[in-house]
Amino acid sequence: MFPELVYALLCRDVIVDRESGSASFIRAFEHGTVPSLPATVPSCFIVTLWETGPNSSGFTIGLSLVAPDGTETDLGSNQVQPTGATLHKVNFQLPGLNVSQEGRHTINLSVTQDGEQRLVKGLPLYVLPQEQS
Repeated sequence: MFPELVYALLCRDVIVDRESGSASFIRAFEHGTVPSLPATVPSCFIVTLWETGPNSSGFTIGLSLVAPDGTETDLGSNQVQPTGATLHKVNFQLPGLNVSQEGRHTINLSVTQDGEQRLVKGLPLYVLPQEQS
């Protein structure tokens, strides 16, 4: 079974309870205003939950940022090892996202398993200029 995305969220912070493993997402967002471009979106998290079959092989989750003009920047990847579990929480901490264009950016989540790669989800990130008064 190819991994299925249960959820993906862009947020400022995440707190994971050590006993239960449940997560609290702090300040989810999909847009930001900037005084001028280029700019850096502050440190943030992309939190995900994936479902696989019980005997699934490992897989890799990749992230990239696509600017409005189509320019793509690799943001990194995480490998998920087979454990026999069917649910896998995978969180990415991004130190900041450099943006140089106004408009809709997309954070693409892709999965590679057994040599096959699929684009699974595109999270929108709107970069808007701050209104001048």
